[in-house]
Amino acid sequence: MRTFEYRLRPTKAQEQALMRTLLASRKMYNACLEDLITHYKETGKYLHLYEQDKHHGKEAHPDLPAVLVDTTLKRLHRSFTNFFRGLKEGRKIGFPRFKGATAWNTIQFRDAANCLDNGRFKAPLQCGGRMRVIVHRPLEGTFKFARIVLRPSGWYLQCVCETPPHPLLKKENAVGLDMGIRYLVADSNGHIIDNPKHARKTAKRLAHAQRNLARCKKGSHRRKKAKKKVARLHEHIANQRKDTLHKASRSYVDGYQTIAVEDLQVSNMVRNHCLAFVIADASWGMFRQYLEAKAESAGRQVIAVRPHYTSQTCSQCGESVEKSLSVRTHVCPFCGYIADRDENAARNILQRGLQVLARTGPSSSRREGPEQSGESPSVLKREAAGL
Repeated sequence: MRTFEYRLRPTKAQEQALMRTLLASRKMYNACLEDLITHYKETGKYLHLYEQDKHHGKEAHPDLPAVLVDTTLKRLHRSFTNFFRGLKEGRKIGFPRFKGATAWNTIQFRDAANCLDNGRFKAPLQCGGRMRVIVHRPLEGTFKFARIVLRPSGWYLQCVCETPPHPLLKKENAVGLDMGIRYLVADSNGHIIDNPKHARKTAKRLAHAQRNLARCKKGSHRRKKAKKKVARLHEHIANQRKDTLHKASRSYVDGYQTIAVEDLQVSNMVRNHCLAFVIADASWGMFRQYLEAKAESAGRQVIAVRPHYTSQTCSQCGESVEKSLSVRTHVCPFCGYIADRDENAARNILQRGLQVLARTGPSSSRREGPEQSGESPSVLKREAAGL
């Protein structure tokens, strides 16, 4: 599945219709969630989707198209399914919440009846009818369904399509990637991608906008404008970060057949309040997600290996060379090998990845097995931004 996003250009009347639909679908979601909770308290059983759907038809929601009634109910029951699956698997997945006005910004359609047609999106009449779309690139694959998303910068259309894989010519090379804070990525060939630090560069502008928002009186027109400005800055940072990660992941997928990365537990690493900001700004998890998605379509292999002692081990002789985080150059006293600290770590990651590949064989994505009982947990990456 692949999502194609386009900018919507609704008229004033269409924008008002979209806002009314968004408000009505949120009220319906909250009401249905209340029904589920009440039914479980009274009977001790889960209210099935099709049983609940009987009570939420055109009579109950005359201001909503039938397609949005169905998709809103399915979104609610999907969240319950995920919650119960998490309980069975021992994973922490939150219970479905009631949605506030700022937590509900998407309406989803069901099939090809609401699709892109000659630069217009065919929405139901209650949602505004046919809307103009800026089609900056054509759709690929088979159209499945569409979503309309409200963001601080305006309305967007997302078309989800089932696309066939686009395998690239097979190569015989491999690379190891070390993700960090000083450099976004340092690979085993000595190439680096600088960390743009988008959030840090925009921090002053964001802090100034947030101070202005804090001074405004609640409910005032000026507060609405200040709140929108803060939201636009957050969206701008997110777009910059996604652009950087997409370009970096695309360059490695195009250039290498096998890519070895560290299997970092980012959710645990951001618990360190001193490093949470810079780790989140680097977005290692998002980079790996983009890398694996592009590799799967291109016929490449991404191998995740354990990150233990990759910086402390010499990639030439395998001896352990302890060094503090302030030491940025690896100097091995045993074999005399000298290299950048991150490049040495990337070489170790590549060696581990090739070992996993030799044991398991080629595949689109591999993950190294659990560590042996005698090894200690991974060392948290604590490279300060100025190192």
